[in-house]
Amino acid sequence: DFNYSKPVELIEHIIKITNKPKDITILDFFAGSGTTLHATLRLNATDKGERKCIITTNNENNICTNVTYPRSERIIKPYTNKKGKEMPFFPNNNLRYFKCDFVERKPSLKNKKELTKLSTGLLCIKENCFYDVTSELNKEKWNKLFTNRENLYTYVVYDDLHIEQAVKDLTNFIEKKDIKPQIKVYVFSNGQYPYTEDFEDILEYVELCALPDVIYKAYQNVLPKINKL
Repeated sequence: DFNYSKPVELIEHIIKITNKPKDITILDFFAGSGTTLHATLRLNATDKGERKCIITTNNENNICTNVTYPRSERIIKPYTNKKGKEMPFFPNNNLRYFKCDFVERKPSLKNKKELTKLSTGLLCIKENCFYDVTSELNKEKWNKLFTNRENLYTYVVYDDLHIEQAVKDLTNFIEKKDIKPQIKVYVFSNGQYPYTEDFEDILEYVELCALPDVIYKAYQNVLPKINKL
């Protein structure tokens, strides 16, 4: 369906000649068939690199839906081509598909809570924690716990009314671990207060950050000012 995709070998060569560390993040903001991602995964498998790759497209003619994402998904899982031949794949990777949309920019309490929930996937990318293990804490919808399976965790509390329970559950979780985890805790706050005092007894294992204040600050640097006329 895509008859002029870039050669994987060429993109792999370009990445290598940059002579950068093996844990860089590669951005392709004109993705077509997904060759840049394919080349990144293949190069990582060759030299044991830990490069990350972000590819974006405007989905013109459904190219992302029909071509980019299916190919990206296919090279991570075992698959055979149309001729029945088993093709190389790279299973030790995570793939996430995000779609852009508009959100209300007015900083009301309702909008802040919605933005906090919508930002969860981006927090997972930032902290490199993709595996949902919330069930190890509880079955409540007001929180989420993610891990990279290497003792790093990202914990998101969507409602500050549950701070006391969050601290209790997280404390029990830490105590059960033979090797104590390192946890980045994002707490919803209608301001900049990350509830440091509430987490005082486990501060050795957690790093606190208030949401969505950090997100709004980032948006303020890129969004145009509101025309009040």
